[in-house]
Amino acid sequence: MNVLDTLALFGAAALAAPIGLLGVEFLVGGRTLAGVGFLAVAAGLLVGMVYRPDPVDIVGGKALGWLQSGADDDPEGE
Repeated sequence: MNVLDTLALFGAAALAAPIGLLGVEFLVGGRTLAGVGFLAVAAGLLVGMVYRPDPVDIVGGKALGWLQSGADDDPEGE
């Protein structure tokens, strides 16, 4: 995890903390469905930030696969 990933995770935690606290307050107040919903949103923010796919890896993998398949189809290379 590099510095930018750490800062992004900190930002996601800063957004998820108040949402999670609101969910806990709703749970304590008796509004179970809203409380669980807010806790799920807060957990989704954090889990999504940690396990998100990297766009560079996705694009790089597709480009690499395209280049490799193009090299196999070249009959003049032999």
